[in-house]
Amino acid sequence: MPDFRTGFLLVALPCAIWGQEPSMLADPKVMNAQILAELPVKTVAVELEHQTFFTDRVATAIVYFDTVVYKPQDTIHESDSVRVIEIEVFRTAESEKGVSAAIIRFLPKRSGIALLPVLEFSSETTRYVTKPLQILVSEPTRSDAMSLHFKPEKQQVYVGEPVRVDLHWENTLNADTLRALRLNPSFFENPGIEVVIPRSTDPEELRVGLPIGGRRVIARREKNPDNADALGKITLPIYLRFTKAGIFTLDSTRLEIAQFVNGRFDFGRYKAYFNNGFFEAIDPRQLYQRIYTFSEPVTIEVRPLPEAPVQHFSGLFDPLHAELTVKPTEVEIGQLMQLEIKLSGNAPHGMLELPQLSRMANLHERFLLDENHSRLWHENGSIFRVRFRILSTSVQAFPSLQIPVFNPQSGTFTILQTEAIPLQVSPSDGEDFIPLDRFKGATVELTPHQQGIWHNLRKQSTVATMNFLYELVRIGFWPLLLAGPILFTAALPMVLERRRLTQDPGYRKRQTAYRAFKHAPGKPSAKWQAFLRFLEAVFDFGTGAWTRSDSRDHLRSIGLPARDIDTVLEMHANDDQASFGKSSPAVEFKSLDSIARKIVRLASNSMIALALFGIAAIPGELKADSWSEGKALFAEAQGATNARHLYIEAAFQFEAAVHEGSQQGEAWTNAGNAWFRAGALGRAIAAYHHAAYYRPFDTKLQDNLSAARALTLNEVPPAESVVPVLPVSWLKMSLILFNLLFWSVALWAVFSRRRNAIFTCSVTLFLLIINVILFLHATTRERKMGVIVVDTVYAKKGPDYAYANAFNEPLHDGLEFILLETRGEWGLIELSDTRQAWIPIQQAHLLF
Repeated sequence: MPDFRTGFLLVALPCAIWGQEPSMLADPKVMNAQILAELPVKTVAVELEHQTFFTDRVATAIVYFDTVVYKPQDTIHESDSVRVIEIEVFRTAESEKGVSAAIIRFLPKRSGIALLPVLEFSSETTRYVTKPLQILVSEPTRSDAMSLHFKPEKQQVYVGEPVRVDLHWENTLNADTLRALRLNPSFFENPGIEVVIPRSTDPEELRVGLPIGGRRVIARREKNPDNADALGKITLPIYLRFTKAGIFTLDSTRLEIAQFVNGRFDFGRYKAYFNNGFFEAIDPRQLYQRIYTFSEPVTIEVRPLPEAPVQHFSGLFDPLHAELTVKPTEVEIGQLMQLEIKLSGNAPHGMLELPQLSRMANLHERFLLDENHSRLWHENGSIFRVRFRILSTSVQAFPSLQIPVFNPQSGTFTILQTEAIPLQVSPSDGEDFIPLDRFKGATVELTPHQQGIWHNLRKQSTVATMNFLYELVRIGFWPLLLAGPILFTAALPMVLERRRLTQDPGYRKRQTAYRAFKHAPGKPSAKWQAFLRFLEAVFDFGTGAWTRSDSRDHLRSIGLPARDIDTVLEMHANDDQASFGKSSPAVEFKSLDSIARKIVRLASNSMIALALFGIAAIPGELKADSWSEGKALFAEAQGATNARHLYIEAAFQFEAAVHEGSQQGEAWTNAGNAWFRAGALGRAIAAYHHAAYYRPFDTKLQDNLSAARALTLNEVPPAESVVPVLPVSWLKMSLILFNLLFWSVALWAVFSRRRNAIFTCSVTLFLLIINVILFLHATTRERKMGVIVVDTVYAKKGPDYAYANAFNEPLHDGLEFILLETRGEWGLIELSDTRQAWIPIQQAHLLF
């Protein structure tokens, strides 16, 4: 490689007209060879615009003429070492240089000494030939004075996990001689890799601008204390995030920079980050060399994420810290508020995303959140600001956010839970809640999904079968009506016996022993042993330990006649003599069957009395446990900040009290209140419906149901009904009462024949008819209802996940429906506007 400091063979003359506005010449006149040959020939010099030439960079030369010349017709101008790429001919302003000029752009083909081809130009009066010109062509050289490395913090990551890769560039060359940095890592252009360079937090004196991959960033520069003029060490943190699993290789990266051979200029003359020598283009009139270095390739293994056990993975990774701030903390419902979420972790500002808050069950029902949010930078992550409104005075705190994150150390998903923020929420204009439909776009209207086909229909029964069943019901109405009480009367003893055997373990034990005694073999000894086992079962005695004294004491306690007691004691003595006596007389066991029947009757009466006494002694002990526990948990939750889990436990306790038979209407109401405060609108609505079965005229209960319905997300038009629908059970009871009242008043009217009696009878008859109409209306409309109790569920056009969605939008928590049909784990539901779809039954709560 020739030494740059020895100079070039030729030095270009300065360009006198560069920067003027030349005018392009017209196409040259066609001249035949004879005319050109007769023109005088003049040699012209070629002036170079560069001092340094490279095989991969186009160079420029210029030739001036004293007459107007035309562009050469020959388009190929090439030597063994130089190829001319383009020639442009211009008319210039008349000057000492000439009246026209030609700009020649050429590319050297090899390093070393190169010869620029001789070019010919012609005018109307002169033929011009350029002088031969030699140039020295260089090529970039690898420098030992600098090194480049990319160092990842780890080489095994998961899909979506940010990984830090530090760039280290060490350079001992004088910084004032360096210009035009070129650094373009190939992974910057990889579509499977997201690249984020964080904002610098280094002190001002350590910051330096750096061009990399088409970006202008700020890196850290540490000068060498032993050589203040040297560039020193430059470091830059780069964060990568991979979109798919596999083995990724960060290819070897080339760093190239130009270095002046003679002279030096200020590296950062303007003291600005992006005006240093890295960003300045090299002056082609200066003598310089190009030096470079390479980094070693780096391999990173990207593992796939395991299947998330939690829904809606946030895409965030441990370590992560979340800090919440709410302003203001004392508000009226509906007032605009601001939530600030500060996320900090092992990822830069550009790689932290705000989890979708609308998917969190404790937020999307009693809070109205703005989908748009602002993002601010902070040193360790990002700050997100979200506007929201509170829609119910039941809110006591901004709830804890539960953010699903992935722990790459353990390879498992975890939940990051924030602290709840206490709030004081007051009513607005006397209202305790604001319906979602007051805010445009807050509710979700269900729109039909056009793609996909609906499920196949089941085969219907034939018309003949339906007509036969209809005739059977019409002709045999009264026999069928009376069949109920007749069958009830006949089956009542068996049912009561069966129920007692099921509910009373002692009774079941006695009956089992009595049946074993009755079916014992006829052999006297076997019969006697079965009788003793029977006595042990009746009096709940240990097996095989019954003695003669036990028979005497226990049989006297139940009031068995003395004659029968003596008979049993005599049989005890005969059995003892047969077992232990020297002689073995024949043992006689008499009247065992009749004595056993008496014992069963007397022992049963005693057990019933004992049970009644026990029930009277501890009234409602089991019932009171769940009720009291629910009340205590509800009271504790009202004074707690993060109270959602307490409300949920209280709801379960109140529901347990329902099953124990403790004030079902009140227990269901309290359970609904607890579910409502926990943010589970679907379960709250279901509980209020259950409570309405026992308390249909409770206006406060209806208000609670309206408040829960108003906060549901799905907007479905309600069905219009002129006649109110009351529970059928209550209508049956009122029908019986009005029927008895009517016939009683009718008897009174017939007996007295007074006007007031006849008027009362007429009014009673009118009320009875109204009751019959309401009963028939409720009977015809009575169908099994249900409520969605999960955050979201996509309704399908058939009973399988393979079917297309029935609606473009999912069904949300709290949507009520009527269940028409079930097939396995799927149910056909009908919404209040008569639209139908299929959903998994386990994602809903069915009402009785």
